[in-house]
Amino acid sequence: MNNRRTAPGGQMTHMLSTILAKVTNIEKLLAPAIHNLPDSEILDSKGVRLLTKMSDRILLRRRNDGSLPFHRDKGKIYYRRSDVLRAMLLEKEEHSKNKRL
Repeated sequence: MNNRRTAPGGQMTHMLSTILAKVTNIEKLLAPAIHNLPDSEILDSKGVRLLTKMSDRILLRRRNDGSLPFHRDKGKIYYRRSDVLRAMLLEKEEHSKNKRL
């Protein structure tokens, strides 16, 4: 028999709202770190697509397989230009290596 007592609904709601407030505070603290970087260093998805000629689907695939690092802030996805260029270079090297085989 289980003798553990569960927290009444009011306490659970209070705990969840406290956790949500702390997460919101952390998000507010981290957001300026992204916006303080020089604009030329940060690209949104449209900027990456224009730079690389990638489609939305390929960009999504690169994010999902981890070959293109990204940061999500308030629902929008951002990339570092250096990460994008590095990923393109690695992909090109891998493609040329596979072509030789």
